[in-house]
Amino acid sequence: MTTQQQDGGWSEPGQQQDWQQHYPPHAEQQQQVYGDQQAYGQQQTYGDQQDYGYQQPYAGQPHIPQQPNPAQQHYTRPYTGGSDAEYYVPEYTVVEPEPEPEPGYVLPEVPVSAWSVDNSRSAWISRGVLILILLVQAGLSFRLDGSAFPQEAKFLVSDGELSGLVSQLGLGGARALSLAWALGATALLFGATRLLFNSRAGLAAAAMYSVLESTAFTGRYASLHSLSLFLLAAALWLLARTRQSSPAAVLLAAPFAALAPFAAYAAALYLPTLTVLAVLTAYRFRGAGAFVRGALFAAVTGALCFVGVQIAGTPSGWNVQSTDSAFHLLKESAQWGGVVLLVAVIGAVGFIRRARMGEMPWAEGSAPGAVRRSLLGLTMCATALLAPLYQAWLGNGSSLYVHVGFGLLFAVPMAGLGVSRMMGAHFRYPQIGIMIYVATLVIGMAQTRELYRPPDSAAMIGALREVVDTKGEYLTDDPEISAYYLRKHTKPAQWHQAERGPALAAAVKKGSYDAIVLRAATVPEALRGDANYRLLAVLRPSDKDGGQEPYRIWVKR
Repeated sequence: MTTQQQDGGWSEPGQQQDWQQHYPPHAEQQQQVYGDQQAYGQQQTYGDQQDYGYQQPYAGQPHIPQQPNPAQQHYTRPYTGGSDAEYYVPEYTVVEPEPEPEPGYVLPEVPVSAWSVDNSRSAWISRGVLILILLVQAGLSFRLDGSAFPQEAKFLVSDGELSGLVSQLGLGGARALSLAWALGATALLFGATRLLFNSRAGLAAAAMYSVLESTAFTGRYASLHSLSLFLLAAALWLLARTRQSSPAAVLLAAPFAALAPFAAYAAALYLPTLTVLAVLTAYRFRGAGAFVRGALFAAVTGALCFVGVQIAGTPSGWNVQSTDSAFHLLKESAQWGGVVLLVAVIGAVGFIRRARMGEMPWAEGSAPGAVRRSLLGLTMCATALLAPLYQAWLGNGSSLYVHVGFGLLFAVPMAGLGVSRMMGAHFRYPQIGIMIYVATLVIGMAQTRELYRPPDSAAMIGALREVVDTKGEYLTDDPEISAYYLRKHTKPAQWHQAERGPALAAAVKKGSYDAIVLRAATVPEALRGDANYRLLAVLRPSDKDGGQEPYRIWVKR
């Protein structure tokens, strides 16, 4: 027999009868069992009542069945002892188990060597600190001033397309453009270091690089050195940015790397470093595919450089030998970049020993292996030695104080990691980072002021403006400076480089120059008592401690 639920109670189908007739008082109900009770044993009562949530009423009260709650509902085992068996099959509802509540916060994977996790707030804080670093860099460059260097003047009067475009801005505009490229290189350096390590290492690297002598110098030097640094920094950032992408993504960095040597020939020394970094930055994510990435980068960069040589020719100055002392050049290089290189070595050693800083020792996740860490640290630190060693081998110290900065561009990320490690977890020892920054700042300011001494040519140009024209020929120690400042009165071809000794004596004896301008402490022997020329003026520099010789101007009688 079956049952149906009606109005909250239970009754049998068919003729409606009073429920009290079916459910006698409790005293009588305990004596009632069905005829086939012996098949189930003496202890089983009708329909397993208590399994369905029935409760025994108090004595003397009628029994009122109650509807079972969802937790008590379950299948009933049907009785098959006979055709006349009676049992209840209650209606039931399947209750799904409640899902476990999700945790309120899940700790993300800690980045390699990181002290925190990047989020929107930390990103804005990092950008704000980076802006302050760039403002300090701009101030260090703007404090340098003076007339044009010979190389600046030569760049501004050259016939190149880019130099011709920049020359339209004048000396001040060209220097401002160099500062913009230098600031962009620092910002890209921060981005590359943050991708390779973390934001704190990136800020430390940018802070140290922004106060270097070479950085402040190139930011106030009207040349393509700062552009070349910007291109190298862009290539480095793109290599770090595309390290998890397909190998073909490395093609984005190849044009920047290929153009850098044509802006400054020293950048050619660092193309092999970029190729090695193309492999090391991606090996953790791509495995053997990282070598495909490196080969692709090298092939495309080499092809672009070959095309550039065919169009513009080989960059000049990259293999010029001279007689400078190799020991002296290495000593000067150590003075200009030794502090940063030392900190970079400390960072590399710490990175090799331990991939993560340890402020979260329970942090799990993939980390670069010891071999990869060793190769990365060795590559970055050794790159800082390329320019000093190469120019010491050539015996040529030309622009070495600028070229040192090219190598430090690759070593500074490891130096930033070294500062981060020395400060410890959660800025435990911030005084160490402050001391390193202040030391680098003071050394950089002193070295920049010592090296950035352009010729005090204002008085000389003012005196020559009264004696030159478009028809004469002129001999000077600084033909580029005179050609640039007097470009409205003369042509660049009218100015010739002066020499000393017999060559100067022959030129004076011939009398083919309308004016002779020399920087000399004393009157040269060839011009003493010469009847063809008379001394017009002796112009001493305004900075008596600058070590510059006075200008002496002779004009033809």
